[in-house]
Amino acid sequence: MSIKEIKEQEKEQRRSYILDAAEKLFFSRGYDGVSMDEIANEVELNKATLYLYFKNKESLFFTIVLRGIRILNAMIEDGIKNCKTGIQILDTIGNVYFEFINRYPDYNRTYLYFRSGRFDLDDKKNINEVAKEILKLRQDTFTITCNAIKSGINEGMIRRDIDPVEVTVLLTLIVKGLTEMRSDFKEVLDNQGISQYQFFVDSADFIHRMLMNAEKVDTK
Repeated sequence: MSIKEIKEQEKEQRRSYILDAAEKLFFSRGYDGVSMDEIANEVELNKATLYLYFKNKESLFFTIVLRGIRILNAMIEDGIKNCKTGIQILDTIGNVYFEFINRYPDYNRTYLYFRSGRFDLDDKKNINEVAKEILKLRQDTFTITCNAIKSGINEGMIRRDIDPVEVTVLLTLIVKGLTEMRSDFKEVLDNQGISQYQFFVDSADFIHRMLMNAEKVDTK
């Protein structure tokens, strides 16, 4: 290994070390509760050195959000690779989302904050490159979902009177609502003996039935 390669490896290791430390701080305190000074102190580097690796706190936070989105997209890709029909893909994506939310709640919270309006993500030409990649990966999932609906329609399993793009937007909003459920709604469900998982299952079943081609169901 050349000296240049060794230096690049050391640089990448230090970058990962900074990310790991910042991740813990962001997860425990939130974006606004953490400063670059605190991150520098955590990794025992001066702030000037920190800026050699990340332009600012926003860039550092976005990189952590990207970590989570890459995990989610990899889970989706792995989950749908053996699906045979569009409706199977839709069901699998829903199940993967719930699994991700439960296995990686901190990554889910960072993404929700990323999309909360706190950051200006509308100027697609000038936004942070990491933010562009996050948005691209989320668009990839949107496209997979939309194509699954189209496949389901062509297969005769999903109603033909719906617009795939419109339904994909609706499903995205529903998932967002499920992941950001108000505490009083959770309490209402708890009082009825309904767990968050059961509510998700029931919601997924309702959506499934809403999309299914009634004529196809009747012929079974």
